[in-house]
Amino acid sequence: MSGQDLETKEGLRDEAVAWLVRVQSDTATAQDWVALSDWLEGSEARLAAFEDAELIVADLELRKAEIAEGLSPPAPNVVGFPKRAPIPARRAWIGGAIAASLAVLVGGPALWTTSQGRSVTYETRPGETRRIDLADGTRITLDGGSKLSVRLGWRARRVEMGLAQASFDVAKDRARPFVIGVGDQRVRVVGTEFNIRHDEKSVRVTVRRGVVEVAQRDGQDRTPVRLTVGQELRHQQGAAQSQVRRVAPDGAFAWSQGQLVADNETLGDIVADLNRRFPTPIRIAPEVAGRRFSGVIALDDEDAAVRVLAGYAGLTVDRLHGEIVLR
Repeated sequence: MSGQDLETKEGLRDEAVAWLVRVQSDTATAQDWVALSDWLEGSEARLAAFEDAELIVADLELRKAEIAEGLSPPAPNVVGFPKRAPIPARRAWIGGAIAASLAVLVGGPALWTTSQGRSVTYETRPGETRRIDLADGTRITLDGGSKLSVRLGWRARRVEMGLAQASFDVAKDRARPFVIGVGDQRVRVVGTEFNIRHDEKSVRVTVRRGVVEVAQRDGQDRTPVRLTVGQELRHQQGAAQSQVRRVAPDGAFAWSQGQLVADNETLGDIVADLNRRFPTPIRIAPEVAGRRFSGVIALDDEDAAVRVLAGYAGLTVDRLHGEIVLR
């Protein structure tokens, strides 16, 4: 059993407060911040505990005048009482949080936010694609109807992907791994080129250059999957295992060149891709969504794309209430 398995919520709570007090003190050094980053990267639970501590500090910041008044020195004529019994654990936690908040008030701007990097969110409308050039030299191409947030920190570069498709050409920096949170998966690289497709039910990672590591985001998967050139991982949200297969990787990037390349894909998945590209929503009847299609669809004209798909699968096309319905 690892040390992380033995960590309790109460223990992490106390450690998080201790770290917060340590790095916000006047004597904090760069080494303290490096040590904090190492501790936080040990588990998601540690990060959650530290963020909870910061939320309490933020709340107390709003009440600093009230707290300062309550901590005013006693008047000279006040008689001190005998020492009380040790403070119970819960009250000790609150006291630790107050101490942490005072350290923040004294220490000025929170260096923690600086160390993690400012979060910047990028979003595209259906039919819009966007190239993003990050300060570290990484290039991201964002498909239509997509959203992600980026934070370039001192010790790691982090991306949080919503429902989106994006290709990444990550600049190599061994001191700062590039970590992407997507659905219930975590993708980790140093420098490589890959594509990620994330919809409501699945995550797909395709590698064109380098090595990509994919693991369960909750840390329960003890053996991360390592993907190399020409490999693709497909994961259904909530599933215990993922599927890895060999592919022609350029097909996963074809959307950035105005084409959708399908290799035995379900019609439901293809419609989801088309909805990123075109402004008029396309809906497919559930009873035909599981049928499969292989071929190339040009993404420059919605009507033409729908005709190709409907003709291949023998579907009817209706326009109802501002959307295209395939059945």
